[in-house]
Amino acid sequence: MMIRILVLFILYFTPALSTDAKVRACVPAPSLQCTSHGCQIFNYMGLWEDRSICKAASVAWPTSEPQLLRAVAHSVQNKQKIRVMSRHSHSISKLVCVESKGLIISTQNYNSVIGVNRRAMTITVQAGTLMRDVMEAAAKHGLALPAMTYISSVSAAGVISTGAHGSGLTEKGSGVYEYVVGMRIVVPASPSQGYAKIITFTEADEDLKAAKLALGTLGAISEITFTLQPMFKRSVSVSVTDDYDLENEGERFLRAHRFGDLRWLPSHRKAVFGAIDRVSVDVAGDGRSAMTGAPTTVADIETSAYQVDSIQAEADVDAICNLVGNQTIEAAVNGSGYLNEGKRFTGYPVVGFDHRMQASGECEEAPKQKDKNCIPTQNLDRNESTCNWDRRVHTSLYFDVELRVPLSSFGEAIVDVKKIRDLNPQRMCDQDKIYIRSIKKSEVYLGPSEDQVAMDIVTYRPREAGTPKWNEDVYEEIEQMVIEKYGGGLHWGKSGGYLFGGLAKRTVNLEGFLKVKERYDPNGVFSNDWTDGLLGIGGKGVEELRDGCALDKMCKCREDRHCAPDKGFLCKSGRVWDYARVCRNVN
Repeated sequence: MMIRILVLFILYFTPALSTDAKVRACVPAPSLQCTSHGCQIFNYMGLWEDRSICKAASVAWPTSEPQLLRAVAHSVQNKQKIRVMSRHSHSISKLVCVESKGLIISTQNYNSVIGVNRRAMTITVQAGTLMRDVMEAAAKHGLALPAMTYISSVSAAGVISTGAHGSGLTEKGSGVYEYVVGMRIVVPASPSQGYAKIITFTEADEDLKAAKLALGTLGAISEITFTLQPMFKRSVSVSVTDDYDLENEGERFLRAHRFGDLRWLPSHRKAVFGAIDRVSVDVAGDGRSAMTGAPTTVADIETSAYQVDSIQAEADVDAICNLVGNQTIEAAVNGSGYLNEGKRFTGYPVVGFDHRMQASGECEEAPKQKDKNCIPTQNLDRNESTCNWDRRVHTSLYFDVELRVPLSSFGEAIVDVKKIRDLNPQRMCDQDKIYIRSIKKSEVYLGPSEDQVAMDIVTYRPREAGTPKWNEDVYEEIEQMVIEKYGGGLHWGKSGGYLFGGLAKRTVNLEGFLKVKERYDPNGVFSNDWTDGLLGIGGKGVEELRDGCALDKMCKCREDRHCAPDKGFLCKSGRVWDYARVCRNVN
């Protein structure tokens, strides 16, 4: 079978290889692994940004609100730290890490749809409910949730707590949190109140603006109520053009299409325009999104990963350029993961009901329907299949940095990235595409203070600590330029490391958020060192100065030792953004 580097490079936005019906399909390994000595917490890749290990003393698995309340009360009484995590833990940053003596609350089994109010057009769900189930339940009543990240196997609480989004600048915008109209949260309380209590928020409560995007720092979310709209369909047409006028055409395109998105291939000087619009349910079509694809055999995953590792180690730019860019363009021509009538791609436009077109997550969910005997904790042999990011398998690792640039500066930022590209286009070949979506200005306290364009950049990460990437300096300069020159931001749940430092001050109302946090969790029970650093609490930050720290995005290099001087990578100034400090191979 042909090696498909994209399967490893781009986790979410490229369909995985299909699996033979006779091959057993398994769900990825669990995010929590516990023994009699405690628990270890993993993100979906199995590697935290700083390469540390996240541990917890114990875990609670509530199935009801009273159980959730008791779990919080017990930890507060015993002065334990608490963090909450969902089934798959898709966040890359250390939001869910808790100190080794702390408690992890898993919402894996706290995942029911409580009810749909068709007259009010709302749906209420428990915190761990997967967004796929939220959308399906709403659809059964002829209703839709217009904003959604492109992955449906994420939890309701996780999506809103990290500020996850789709694409769009009209109506309420693309942030899923914007559609939250009610919440119930378990917060610490005094001994006379039983050490924990439930707070209910409605749209009439100003504090809801803090609660709906709180990084899990206010308390344990119990229930969420989303506002819905009458069901509609999406129409998708994808085209490939040269990128010569992207700095002008990009903003116009994002404004012109309700859910429009872009994929930019800088080294190939191409742009893929996804014209995604709302249409009536009367328009013919029963399409669906299958972007995440089906499980892939372990043999194929590992063969691809070793191939990627080899190409990266040798800096074989010709191989990278030929494979990566061509496959992205080919995918666009062949449907970009969309299927007409839910079966196969036959041509654009692909039209389908909103809940089937806006997200997919079948790789993680479908195996449960097909093979009840496949246990997530078991080891896999090479003939079994799983998602191509399963940490039990030798997969390629990567950083996923979502840079957010103000919409008003988007064109200028594109011009600057082109300047970096033009110095040596092949040095950006391994970046298959920069995935571009739009986010509307918010009133949510930790939300964006102005309209933004999200530029999602996924790059290869060497497996061995202290090992630089051959074109390390290119993406470091782009990241620093967007954050420093253009006042950009980052996705709270993705990669970024030291780049997160001070970004909370660029949100709508950090001061207001911290006041709400102080009221509901004055002792920081639901905080960890990472969230304190993000929010600047107690003078804490997120930068970590040590040998090789820049290679893990834990610092902006100041000295050569922050790079890899033994391998010829020294700390140098940027070539376009002079204030950048990057690790460059001087050999």
